[in-house]
Amino acid sequence: MTTPTIEEWTTHLRTASDRARSVSGRVKVWSQEVTARRAQRTHRPDEAANPIGILAGITLGIPALLLIPLVGMNPGVQDGTFTTVVTFLVVSAFVTAAIFEIKRLADQPSDEDHH
Repeated sequence: MTTPTIEEWTTHLRTASDRARSVSGRVKVWSQEVTARRAQRTHRPDEAANPIGILAGITLGIPALLLIPLVGMNPGVQDGTFTTVVTFLVVSAFVTAAIFEIKRLADQPSDEDHH
Protein backbone atom coordinates (compact mmCIF):
# COMPACT_ATOMS: atom_id res chain seq x y z
CA MET A 1 0.00 0.00 0.00
CA THR A 2 1.41 3.35 -1.02
CA THR A 3 1.19 6.58 0.89
CA PRO A 4 -0.89 9.28 -0.78
CA THR A 5 1.16 12.03 -2.33
CA ILE A 6 0.91 15.70 -1.48
CA GLU A 7 -0.93 16.38 -4.74
CA GLU A 8 -3.59 13.78 -3.92
CA TRP A 9 -4.08 15.25 -0.43
CA THR A 10 -4.26 18.75 -1.85
CA THR A 11 -6.90 17.70 -4.37
CA HIS A 12 -8.87 15.90 -1.68
CA LEU A 13 -8.73 18.90 0.67
CA ARG A 14 -9.81 21.29 -2.08
CA THR A 15 -12.77 19.09 -2.92
CA ALA A 16 -13.77 18.89 0.74
CA SER A 17 -13.40 22.66 1.09
CA ASP A 18 -15.61 23.26 -1.96
CA ARG A 19 -18.26 20.91 -0.57
CA ALA A 20 -18.18 22.67 2.80
CA ARG A 21 -18.62 26.08 1.13
CA SER A 22 -21.54 24.76 -0.90
CA VAL A 23 -23.26 23.34 2.19
CA SER A 24 -22.56 26.53 4.13
CA GLY A 25 -24.20 28.59 1.38
CA ARG A 26 -27.28 26.36 1.37
CA VAL A 27 -27.59 26.58 5.16
CA LYS A 28 -27.28 30.36 4.98
CA VAL A 29 -30.05 30.61 2.36
CA TRP A 30 -32.25 28.20 4.34
CA SER A 31 -31.81 30.15 7.58
CA GLN A 32 -32.64 33.42 5.80
CA GLU A 33 -35.82 31.88 4.37
CA VAL A 34 -36.88 30.59 7.79
CA THR A 35 -36.23 33.99 9.36
CA ALA A 36 -38.25 35.73 6.62
CA ARG A 37 -41.17 33.32 7.10
CA ARG A 38 -41.16 33.89 10.86
CA ALA A 39 -41.09 37.66 10.37
CA GLN A 40 -44.06 37.50 8.00
CA ARG A 41 -46.00 35.29 10.39
CA THR A 42 -45.43 37.28 13.58
CA HIS A 43 -45.30 40.88 12.32
CA ARG A 44 -48.79 42.05 11.44
CA PRO A 45 -49.18 45.74 12.25
CA ASP A 46 -52.36 45.99 10.17
CA GLU A 47 -54.39 43.94 12.63
CA ALA A 48 -56.18 45.99 15.27
CA ALA A 49 -57.10 44.70 18.69
CA ASN A 50 -60.38 42.84 18.81
CA PRO A 51 -62.93 45.29 20.28
CA ILE A 52 -65.07 42.43 21.61
CA GLY A 53 -62.11 41.07 23.56
CA ILE A 54 -61.38 44.50 24.99
CA LEU A 55 -65.03 44.91 25.94
CA ALA A 56 -65.07 41.50 27.62
CA GLY A 57 -61.90 42.34 29.55
CA ILE A 58 -63.38 45.59 30.77
CA THR A 59 -66.75 44.01 31.55
CA LEU A 60 -65.21 41.22 33.63
CA GLY A 61 -62.02 42.87 34.83
CA ILE A 62 -63.25 46.08 36.42
CA PRO A 63 -65.94 44.44 38.58
CA ALA A 64 -63.50 41.73 39.64
CA LEU A 65 -60.89 44.25 40.67
CA LEU A 66 -63.45 46.33 42.54
CA LEU A 67 -65.11 43.41 44.30
CA ILE A 68 -61.90 41.90 45.66
CA PRO A 69 -61.11 44.74 48.10
CA LEU A 70 -64.80 45.47 48.82
CA VAL A 71 -65.61 41.93 49.81
CA GLY A 72 -62.27 40.99 51.31
CA MET A 73 -61.89 44.01 53.61
CA ASN A 74 -65.49 44.45 54.73
CA PRO A 75 -65.96 43.10 58.27
CA GLY A 76 -69.73 42.73 57.80
CA VAL A 77 -69.38 40.16 55.01
CA GLN A 78 -69.99 36.54 55.96
CA ASP A 79 -67.26 33.92 55.66
CA GLY A 80 -67.30 32.24 52.27
CA THR A 81 -68.73 35.21 50.39
CA PHE A 82 -65.37 35.98 48.79
CA THR A 83 -65.13 32.42 47.47
CA THR A 84 -68.64 32.69 46.05
CA VAL A 85 -67.82 35.95 44.27
CA VAL A 86 -64.60 34.53 42.81
CA THR A 87 -66.47 31.41 41.66
CA PHE A 88 -69.11 33.59 40.02
CA LEU A 89 -66.41 35.60 38.20
CA VAL A 90 -64.61 32.48 36.95
CA VAL A 91 -67.86 30.95 35.69
CA SER A 92 -68.79 34.26 34.03
CA ALA A 93 -65.42 34.41 32.31
CA PHE A 94 -65.81 30.83 31.05
CA VAL A 95 -69.32 31.46 29.71
CA THR A 96 -68.20 34.69 28.03
CA ALA A 97 -65.23 32.94 26.42
CA ALA A 98 -67.49 30.12 25.22
CA ILE A 99 -69.92 32.60 23.66
CA PHE A 100 -67.11 34.46 21.89
CA GLU A 101 -65.66 31.18 20.61
CA ILE A 102 -69.05 30.08 19.28
CA LYS A 103 -69.43 33.48 17.59
CA ARG A 104 -65.94 33.17 16.07
CA LEU A 105 -66.73 29.70 14.71
CA ALA A 106 -70.10 30.84 13.36
CA ASP A 107 -68.53 33.82 11.59
CA GLN A 108 -66.03 31.67 9.68
CA PRO A 109 -66.89 31.06 6.04
CA SER A 110 -68.23 27.60 5.36
CA ASP A 111 -65.96 25.24 3.48
CA GLU A 112 -68.01 23.53 0.82
CA ASP A 113 -65.26 21.01 -0.03
CA HIS A 114 -65.14 19.77 3.56
CA HIS A 115 -67.66 17.04 4.37
